Amino acid sequence: MKLSKLLFLGALLFWVQPARAATEVVASTPELAAISKAVGGGKVSVYSIAKPNQDYHAIEPRPSDVSRIARADLVVRAGLSLDVWMDSLMNAAGNGNLNRGGRGYVDASTGIPRIETPSGSISGASGDVHPEGNPHYLYDPIYAKRAAQNIVRGLIRVDAGNASAYRANYVAFNRAIDNKMDDWRRALAPYAGRPIVTYHLSYNYFLRRFGIRQYGTLEPKPGIPPSAAHLSQLASNMKRDRVRGVLIEGIYPRRFADLIKRQSGANYEVGPYSVQSYTGQGYINLIDNLVARTRAALG
Repeated sequence: MKLSKLLFLGALLFWVQPARAATEVVASTPELAAISKAVGGGKVSVYSIAKPNQDYHAIEPRPSDVSRIARADLVVRAGLSLDVWMDSLMNAAGNGNLNRGGRGYVDASTGIPRIETPSGSISGASGDVHPEGNPHYLYDPIYAKRAAQNIVRGLIRVDAGNASAYRANYVAFNRAIDNKMDDWRRALAPYAGRPIVTYHLSYNYFLRRFGIRQYGTLEPKPGIPPSAAHLSQLASNMKRDRVRGVLIEGIYPRRFADLIKRQSGANYEVGPYSVQSYTGQGYINLIDNLVARTRAALG
């Protein structure tokens, strides 16, 4: 066969190749999946290992999750030891590009100021303490923007051809949050400085952002179920200090909130734990809901 014919057939085969499939993103949590979809748009396909309203501290990965990661272009993790279960998945998947420091690896917590970083030694008696600090930074919309920036950088590393689209989507996501921040601040301004009790320290980044004071938690230590003695002491302190609001994360048992309500006379509300859709609007809806439930708890 003549060289010219071979070149023609080669070119023809090149042009009839199907368009490149969407960049496959595997996120450890639904919030990271939602933000990844917001900045990736139609250029990405997203999958979350954890599902909405699962406790992210205690995920049991499935064999199918290994195959998802094995063929992924980008993996997005919460970091700060929230999703340590991702380590075994990534090791089993054997996708070298997704190893720490790899082009397809994103730690969304990079560059985010941390709170509640423990000092001194940590033991089992300390509870489920995260050595790097509180990992629930995505309840703070400003830090969600920073996480989005980390994700965009990862997307550009693995799919530079769509860099302009990713940057434009990032700008749009930032604008959507900025447009809501004034509303959220106005809604919570009357409660600035007010104390509130939660089950876990999930909402503390959010509370700090909007000037609300974390008074205490129903669990005596992170990951340790509430005891009768702890709840009794907490209720006594709440009555003394006139703490009237309790906001429990939706994944935790309500019976403890019912008990603290009876003992202290405080009102309680059930707050959202996760997004319900993997979209940028899904993230906005999460914060809308959290603002509304916080107002109800303190009102």
